[in-house]
Amino acid sequence: MFVTKTCKTRLRNPDAPGRRKRRTLRKGQVIMEPVHSKASIFKSGLKKKTLLLTGAVMLILIVVQLILSFFFLNDVLSQEKMYVERSFDTNIKTAVETIVNALEQNHQLYLDGIITEEVSIEIAKKIVRDTRYSSGVGHTGDGYFWADMADGYCAVHYNPANEGEMRYDFVDQEGTYYIRNFIKLGDEGGGYSDFYFGKPGDETGSHKKRGYTEKFEPYGWYISTGNYYDDTDIVLGEIAAKKRTDFTALAISSVVTVTIGLILVSMNLSSVVTPIINLSRRVHRLSMGDTEIDSFEITTRKDEIGDLNESISRVVHILHKLLKDIDDMIKEHEKGNIDYSFSTEEFFGDYNKLASSVLELASFSMRDQLTQIPNRRSFDNRLDLEWNRSLRDKQPVSVLMLDIDKFKNYNDTFGHQQGDLTLQTVASVIKKSLRRSVDFVARWGGEEFVILLPSTDAPGAIRVAETVRTAIEAAVIPCISDSGSKVTVSIGVNTISPEPEDKISAFINGADGALYEAKEQGRNRVCQCETGSAETSSAETEE
Repeated sequence: MFVTKTCKTRLRNPDAPGRRKRRTLRKGQVIMEPVHSKASIFKSGLKKKTLLLTGAVMLILIVVQLILSFFFLNDVLSQEKMYVERSFDTNIKTAVETIVNALEQNHQLYLDGIITEEVSIEIAKKIVRDTRYSSGVGHTGDGYFWADMADGYCAVHYNPANEGEMRYDFVDQEGTYYIRNFIKLGDEGGGYSDFYFGKPGDETGSHKKRGYTEKFEPYGWYISTGNYYDDTDIVLGEIAAKKRTDFTALAISSVVTVTIGLILVSMNLSSVVTPIINLSRRVHRLSMGDTEIDSFEITTRKDEIGDLNESISRVVHILHKLLKDIDDMIKEHEKGNIDYSFSTEEFFGDYNKLASSVLELASFSMRDQLTQIPNRRSFDNRLDLEWNRSLRDKQPVSVLMLDIDKFKNYNDTFGHQQGDLTLQTVASVIKKSLRRSVDFVARWGGEEFVILLPSTDAPGAIRVAETVRTAIEAAVIPCISDSGSKVTVSIGVNTISPEPEDKISAFINGADGALYEAKEQGRNRVCQCETGSAETSSAETEE
């Protein structure tokens, strides 16, 4: 039994002898704690009944449930359902094959000169139009046929409204070109397809149908028929009713088994109950997030309880290790070290999947998935770190805002897929142009990138910016060489030795303003943020 408590202060007596110190909960935090009162189940006779109750009752329940489930549900009912579904498919296939056989016999009469071609065709249409068969249980003579041509023309149909229509482009409510499917299946030698079609005499709309198609070569007719899933569901509903009856029988058997098991419980087995209570409390602490290894008392037993104890201990160790690895990774990512990871080889099964998922999510949250360099969030974390370090060490820090020139025109000319390749290439060139391990490049958004240069003064930042600009201009961007043009970038530079009153946002805005100035001055150049103006460096000014 559990109760919900809203904690406003520390848990009672946290420093009492023998009590492990618990953490302080924030106001309004909700936790779940087990209720251990004098009326607890552990003190109301459970110690005298646990083993027989667990052994006799659970063993009988499991055996009975497995036997009933296996023989009555999985085997008989599943096979019966499969048989019914196959019988419906066989029914419509046999019906189509019978019609095709009748058409072949009729056509042979024409080939033998017994009847004319016109008479043969009229007889063939009458065969297709008027033949009926039983489409399922409870339905007598309601199955009908139709014939389509390769161009979608409905040659024959029991419904005069459909006969003569060009149906090649007909689409059902799910967007299926079902006539085209008939033609394709007929050309492949025959096959089944699902589609929606109106029911004769039913004005409520289309119903899902499963059809079979086979081609009659002499006239190029694609002969089809089908069953409505509504008819199939009638039989399957009877199977479901039978399944519910079996479940009822299973429930009654379980109640009887529990009653018999409770009668057999009579012995005192406290040696079994005590470790179960300890394990229950440990599992509860684990459910509350307590994965501390030293808080778990190991009980050595050579039975099922010992196995359970060992399993819980293993879970505690695994979760402790996994949470510690995740915590270490988060701390490193907050420092901007997004390449930091941990090995998943120590985890197995679903724990390995969980660890792999965490690593994948971490990569998505800190890395730009297109260019595989850090994203905006990662840059913000790194900038906070380097800003505080510059404040502490009284060192300059520089930032470069970089934008690909006329990238929209590039996308319009070469397409967005080529644009993505260009972004990847530019990101790679920038990374190779940065020589120091502390230099940090990230994708700012769209076609913009940002470079963070710790402990770098203005002249140094300008040199790095020019190195990056010229490297990109000289790079062989896919598809560019064919047109004779080049990909170029404009770069805005800002350098500061921050003081406590300085703002990071103003620092970034300064670089962004310099980037804007570089764009205004003709692009493919570097502009430095200065008070009142921006100094410019570019291929033209150097010449």
